[in-house]
Amino acid sequence: MTAPDEPLAPDPEPLVFRLEPTEPLQPPATPEPPVAPEALAPPEPPAAPVLDDAADAEVVTGDASPTLASKQKRTAPWPALLTAVSLMVIAALVVVVPLQASSTFVTDVTQLTAFCLVFAGLWLLTHRMGLLSVGHGALTGVGAYAALHAVNDFGLPPMLMPLAGFAAGCAVGALLGVPALRLPKAYLALLTLSAAVAFPIVLRQLDGPLPVTLDSEFIPPTWTGIASNDEHIWEFWVVVAWVAVAFWMLHRLLTGPIGRALVATRDEPTAAAAFGVSVYRLRLAGVSLSSGLAGLAGGLMLVPVNFNDQSLYPEELSIKLFALTIAFGSTAIGGSRLIMTVPAAAVLVLLPVWLVDRPGWVTQGGWIGFLKSEFFLYAVLLLVAAYARSRRSQAVRVYDA
Repeated sequence: MTAPDEPLAPDPEPLVFRLEPTEPLQPPATPEPPVAPEALAPPEPPAAPVLDDAADAEVVTGDASPTLASKQKRTAPWPALLTAVSLMVIAALVVVVPLQASSTFVTDVTQLTAFCLVFAGLWLLTHRMGLLSVGHGALTGVGAYAALHAVNDFGLPPMLMPLAGFAAGCAVGALLGVPALRLPKAYLALLTLSAAVAFPIVLRQLDGPLPVTLDSEFIPPTWTGIASNDEHIWEFWVVVAWVAVAFWMLHRLLTGPIGRALVATRDEPTAAAAFGVSVYRLRLAGVSLSSGLAGLAGGLMLVPVNFNDQSLYPEELSIKLFALTIAFGSTAIGGSRLIMTVPAAAVLVLLPVWLVDRPGWVTQGGWIGFLKSEFFLYAVLLLVAAYARSRRSQAVRVYDA
């Protein structure tokens, strides 16, 4: 034990805390030199293969990579070829069918061809503009009435009388659209339905209960080589020519800026108005054009029958036209395209003819006769279209999910 005044002896070795690194210290890394832009270029493509086929050799360019222009060069002829083949088939049918079929069947097909224009107008209104019309049967009758009296009362050449029907249809359609388009969309359907109900009554007051005969005939020219008693062939070709021109002009119109503006007024009217589109005026023009196509069809329907009667345009006709447009205009059945007009017109014209040729089919009473009736077949068609549409929508939702 040391004395209190004795100094403390120092430790033999001071305590030193040393931290030894587990890894040897590395000198600070020097920054790498910047990479030249040439070094970031993609690697050179492999050498071009040797092709024996001359058609395949056109795809390979100098740098052995197929370009978009070369692909289009190879694929472009196919759509043009298919279009040419389709037009040749249609032309062959137009020439062969009237020469080989009976006069009654040719007359029915002529009416079918004219009704394609009515369905084209309804397709424009329903699927391109999002509007509804249940009065296109009455508008067809308006066109027929105007065309007939343009020939009988004003001496218009019969070959130009469909133009009178087109003008009358456009005027009446605009007259119906001016008040209806300022209201919700359902009012156009209600107003056209009222016109469909009132038109036979108005036509009976104007022309009387008896049919009014056209004061002209469609005699085939001598250069056609068609006999005078085979005028149904010439009438069929006249109607086909008018319908073909109308469809071509409608297709050119809808594939341009006006067609895109119509779709914009259907889907986003507020945005279309913000971009300077007059939504009301464009819709009014579309309704007028749709009604004009129905009037043009009415003028063409006088070509094979040469008379007009109020019994040809009952309100049931407008309902059938609307139902078939909804059924065949569905993307699930006919595709939302102008091609839907052909099967829709075929059902409208040929189904009653098929039922008339089978009197025992519809004269049965009870549930059997109801199930075989025309309106029940229309109801079944609409139910099938609705079911197919719902199944397609469900498939789209599952795919998106």
